[in-house]
Amino acid sequence: MKHIYELWRERFQTYLKELRRYLKYMFNDHLLFVLIFGGGAAIYYYSGWVKTLTSGFPVGIVMAFILGIVLTVSPISTLLKEADLVFLLPLETKLGPYFRKGMSVSFISQTYIILLILAACMPMYVQVTGNGFQMFFYMLLLALGLKLWNLMIHWQMLKIRDSYAQIYNWIIRYIFNALLFYFFIEKASFWFFGVVLLIMAVFTIYVREATKDKTIKWEILIEKEQGRMQAFYQAANMFTDVPHLRGRVNRRRWLDPIFSVIPYGSEHTYRFLFSRTLLRMSEFSGLIIRLSLISIFIILFSGNFYLSVIISLLFLYLTGFQLFPLLRKHELKIWTSLYPVEQSQKRKAFLALLLQILLAQAVLFGICAFISAGLRNGIIVLVISIIFTFVFAKLYAPGRVMKLEKYY
Repeated sequence: MKHIYELWRERFQTYLKELRRYLKYMFNDHLLFVLIFGGGAAIYYYSGWVKTLTSGFPVGIVMAFILGIVLTVSPISTLLKEADLVFLLPLETKLGPYFRKGMSVSFISQTYIILLILAACMPMYVQVTGNGFQMFFYMLLLALGLKLWNLMIHWQMLKIRDSYAQIYNWIIRYIFNALLFYFFIEKASFWFFGVVLLIMAVFTIYVREATKDKTIKWEILIEKEQGRMQAFYQAANMFTDVPHLRGRVNRRRWLDPIFSVIPYGSEHTYRFLFSRTLLRMSEFSGLIIRLSLISIFIILFSGNFYLSVIISLLFLYLTGFQLFPLLRKHELKIWTSLYPVEQSQKRKAFLALLLQILLAQAVLFGICAFISAGLRNGIIVLVISIIFTFVFAKLYAPGRVMKLEKYY
C-alpha cells in the first residue's frame, strides 16, 4: 500500500510544480494591475448597490441560485494520465487511498471558492435581512457539508457512462443545494429541511446501489482530468507560451464569407492565417466571445456611466492581452518557415488584426452604453474606448511583440 501513497505524493508534487511554473507568469504586474483596478471598482459599485437594497429584495433566491451552482460544480482532481489506462488498471482494487487523496484535495481547494463567494454574498444578506454577520459561519458549515456530499455523489456517478444520467445527476444535485440554502436563508420550517434531507438520503442510497457493482471508468476520469488541466493552460496561455495546450479546431464553414474580404497575394499570407486561426480555434474565439458577453451584460444592466467606462477599458485590455499567444501559435510548424514573406509582414498582420478586433469591441461597448446610459454617455464611452484601442494597438502592442520575438 505504501507505493500507492508514494504515487499520489509524486503526482501531487509534480502538479504543484506545474502550477507554480505558470502562476508566476500569470500573476505578473499586468494582471495585478487589472485585479487591483477591476477589483477595486467592482467592490466600490457593489457596496453602493447593496446599500440600495430593501427588505423586498429576493436575497434568498439570488444566493440560492449562486451557491447552488458553486456547490454543484464539483470537479475531482485525480491527476491521472493517459498511460494509467494501461499501467494502473491491474491495481484498480488497491487504488482506494489514491482516489481518497484526490477527493480530499478537491474538497480543500473548492473550500476557498466557497469562502470567497459566501463572503461576497454576506453584505447583501445582512442588508436585506437585518441579521448579523455571525450567520456566515452557519452558512459555511451548511455549504461545506453540501460540498462534501456533492463530491461523493459526483464520484459515484463517474462510474456511469450515460451522458443523460450525468445531466440528470447535475440537475438533481443543484435543486437540492439551492433548496436547502433557500430554506435556510428564508428561515423555513424544520419540516421543509426534513423533507429535502430525506429525499437526499434516498437519492444517495439509490446512487450507491446503482453503482456498487460498477468499476472505475478510466476513460472518463482521464478525460475529466485533461479537461481540467486544459482549462488552466488556456488561462495561462494568455500570459506565456504553453506547449501543453491542445486547442480545439472547428471548420466553421459558415464563416468563410468573412475571409473573402482579404485580398489575394503573398503580402496578405499572415493576415489570412491569423484570421483563420482566430475564428476556427476555440482557444481564442471562445475566450473573446466570453469576455465580450460578460462585459456587455455588465454594461447593459449597470446603467452607470463610470462603471461602463471602467468595464470597457478593462475588457479591452484583457481581450488584447489574450491575443498575443496567437502571434506564436504556428511558430513550431515548419511550413510557416517556408513562406516566402518577410518577418515584418507577420508582425504587421497581427497588429492589424488586433486593432480590428479591439475596434469592433469598442463600438459594441459604445452601443451597449448608449442603450443603458443614454446617447451622450454612449458616445463618450465609444470615444474613450477607441482612444484606448489605438493606444494599446499602436503604442503598447508593438513593443510587446518585439519583446516576444526577441526572446523566442
